[in-house]
Amino acid sequence: MIDGSVLPLFLGSIIYNKRREMNLTQIELANDICTQNTISKIEKHNIAPTVNILIKICLKLDLTLNDVFSDFSSKSSASEDSILDTIESNVLLNRTEDVKEKLSLLDGKLTNNDMEQYELINGVMDYWKGNFDASLFTLDKVLQLTKSAKDDVYTLLSYLFKGLNYLGQGHRDRAQYYFQMIDNIIDENVKISNANDLEVLFICKTLAEAFNEMKMYGRSYDFSKWGLEYAQSKHVSYFLDDLNYIAAVSLQGDTDKKQAYKDHKNLAFYLAKANNNEPLLKKINKK
Repeated sequence: MIDGSVLPLFLGSIIYNKRREMNLTQIELANDICTQNTISKIEKHNIAPTVNILIKICLKLDLTLNDVFSDFSSKSSASEDSILDTIESNVLLNRTEDVKEKLSLLDGKLTNNDMEQYELINGVMDYWKGNFDASLFTLDKVLQLTKSAKDDVYTLLSYLFKGLNYLGQGHRDRAQYYFQMIDNIIDENVKISNANDLEVLFICKTLAEAFNEMKMYGRSYDFSKWGLEYAQSKHVSYFLDDLNYIAAVSLQGDTDKKQAYKDHKNLAFYLAKANNNEPLLKKINKK
């Protein structure tokens, strides 16, 4: 669970500039959120806002969490990424329009080092389309290229999507086998040197979601919590709403953790609202 002053202190400048742009006083911004003194301290970089306060400030200032985090992420703009990195990020987020056309522009320009990423993109594309057998075949090619090295993020992503493919086919035992492979690598504290923040958090979110579907609620909570802790340590906002929702789902039947369940569910709601995440809001409102 994210709590306390865990967010970067330099968020104060963004809040200050947006408040002035909207012609709000500190008292007006603070109303129903916190004290005017707290707003003053945040803007002067004397304290960092808690997540609950930050969410409410974002809603009032019409800011998304991406607005307040984007300048501080390890890769501040897509222009710094390679074309393949940008395509991969979009595909992981299931934004698949024009991907084939973009990949075709790279024909003849890829090095051997690019091929595992290129094949992963194709394998994920087939998964999103429901072409499970084609996806599994392509993901096996990725594992041949990585030699199933534990310290390669494309190995982990291949295991993840192989598990998802098998889950989609109703083969839960096979799916669990590949999810467990990732679990073991994480438990061994293997350093994944070529992973970016989006990839790490996508793995956490997707694995936690799959474990919930398989009624492995303890492991689901472990991965959602690990993802939340990773996000706060890196000051990135990918999947914070989903991770809190998944954590809440994993705890909903645990009578000893009712408060933690409520906290995660409330955070998921406010984060989803701040991010205009309508699909997640619908899920939350059904609970």
